[in-house]
Amino acid sequence: MPFFKVLSTLLILITIIAGGFFWAKNGRTTDREKGSPQYKEFKVERGNFRIDVEASGLVKPVNRIEIKSKASGEIVDLPIEEGQVVRQGDLIARLDQKDEQSSVALAEADLIIAKAELQQAELMFKRRNTLFKKKIISEEERDQTSLQRAVAKGKVIQATTTLDRAKDRLKDATVRAPIDGVILQKYVEKGQIISSGVSNVSGGTPIVDLAAMQTVYIEAGIDEIDIGKIEVGQSANVVADAYPDLIFEGKVIRILPEAKVEQNVTLFDVIIEVENTAGKLKSGMNTHIKITTTHKTDILLAPIVALQSEPTEQSKASQRTVLLKEGAAFTPKQITIGLSDFKQAEVLSGLKAGDLLGVEMISRLKKDNDRLEKRIKKSRSFGAASKKD
Repeated sequence: MPFFKVLSTLLILITIIAGGFFWAKNGRTTDREKGSPQYKEFKVERGNFRIDVEASGLVKPVNRIEIKSKASGEIVDLPIEEGQVVRQGDLIARLDQKDEQSSVALAEADLIIAKAELQQAELMFKRRNTLFKKKIISEEERDQTSLQRAVAKGKVIQATTTLDRAKDRLKDATVRAPIDGVILQKYVEKGQIISSGVSNVSGGTPIVDLAAMQTVYIEAGIDEIDIGKIEVGQSANVVADAYPDLIFEGKVIRILPEAKVEQNVTLFDVIIEVENTAGKLKSGMNTHIKITTTHKTDILLAPIVALQSEPTEQSKASQRTVLLKEGAAFTPKQITIGLSDFKQAEVLSGLKAGDLLGVEMISRLKKDNDRLEKRIKKSRSFGAASKKD
């Protein structure tokens, strides 16, 4: 026998022996496996249903304030650093106050003089008025002292106003925190000369940025596909990259009306408010958010894989067909579903908890058997062609 034919025969024998070993180990295909479909069973159960929209976001301060001085001059005291927590009224910066202190002293002196002049004018008016009543002086002479008294009163008002302004300028030379917060950024150093934020055309020199961080905003871009599901008041879970094991709870407080495009993706910014009493969330931190758009508890749920039909023009979108196990057989049954995702669907009618649904599946044993038979047929065909030669 030619070597080629011997080799072909050996290959066929090996294949048959391997197949026999396979059947001996796994058992032969039953009539049910040959002719009847096999089903994987899924139980209908009660549970919770939740749909989340996920996105990335950045931590933003709720109230960020750029602090400037109303006065100009050299900074002689700057007792703050970036990251420092300050309370309302704490010292931020103090400018050189020599000029302002001199202005206050001069204004106080002018006010003293003006008050003395007014007192003298009042006495003069009283005297002249007495002489006028006795007809010793004329009415014109009496009126002249009345005018002097009015001028003295005006000087007192002017001096008082000047003193108040001088005191304000002195006060403006000391910059204090307007709110409780954290120093986010410091722009100047001690010894630097700064310009006024109110009298300088350039807007003045910023000293620090201060922000209240007890509550923060998470600014997240939501894909336009999902933005229709987002509503103000929905709850959200926030996880910062810096604290992967911590979950911060927040809620949606604002949805911006104008879209932005990033890498050809249209996004809408959503603002989520999060309590930050421990101060762990810092401005600019990257976060991952989950906004819960739907949350139902204790509802009847069926796996999506068990839904056998898609909606047609004749049927409503909520109608589906399943294979319900009744006894030992699976029979088609129409059910009504509500909310659904990629894993499960809410069952509104047609099923009860504990029902078993079937999903037809092809036996792996049958697949292996079909593959083996094809191989054997191919080998025999090859051997027959060789004999003919």
